Amino acid sequence: MRYITTIIALLLTFGIGMAQKNANAKDVLDATASRLTNEKGVQANFKAEIFNDGVSQGYTMGTMSFMNNKFQMTTPDIISWYDGSTQWSYIKANEEVNVSIPTPEEQENMNPYVFVNLYKNGYKYKMKETELRGEPCYEVTLTAKSKKKNVHTLILNINKKDYSLMCVRMTDRQSGKWTRISIHDFKSGLSFGEDDFKFNAKDFPNAEIIDLR
Repeated sequence: MRYITTIIALLLTFGIGMAQKNANAKDVLDATASRLTNEKGVQANFKAEIFNDGVSQGYTMGTMSFMNNKFQMTTPDIISWYDGSTQWSYIKANEEVNVSIPTPEEQENMNPYVFVNLYKNGYKYKMKETELRGEPCYEVTLTAKSKKKNVHTLILNINKKDYSLMCVRMTDRQSGKWTRISIHDFKSGLSFGEDDFKFNAKDFPNAEIIDLR
């Protein structure tokens, strides 16, 4: 689940609009990274699907809100909150809430700031113009220079008209599995409060809290 959360946060990060024309891959990535901290909240609907040898292993759908290094994600099975330091994961079937403080290593797998700067450290990248869902887009491919990188290949499809992210495909070095995230109804410039990214026990009176900190 944390792996899915990572990728969704990544795609929301790259969905920020950019006023660039005739940009190359580095221009697109640089503009996205530099504008991240200047944006308000963003929100999108998504479908996340995992593939092994081209065969679907299952999928989930939901909504995610993101602001700076905070996020809130809702799927049919789990609701997650992350306020920048603490993560809460509410499992609906068990009515359990797991509370944790991610380690630096774990943050590398979930913090969108890490991924937005991914291309700056140990990755080569290229870009081409293509089409997705009937819309012209840029396709930016990042490939790890070292086999030790967990994320080996990352492919982003960015709408040419408004520079919103339409899709991200990502392969994991250890498992070799691909994850594809399709994003729809992207909205930016939204206002969120700090409490939107924290678990509120009053909203889940029957939940058992499991503190893993």
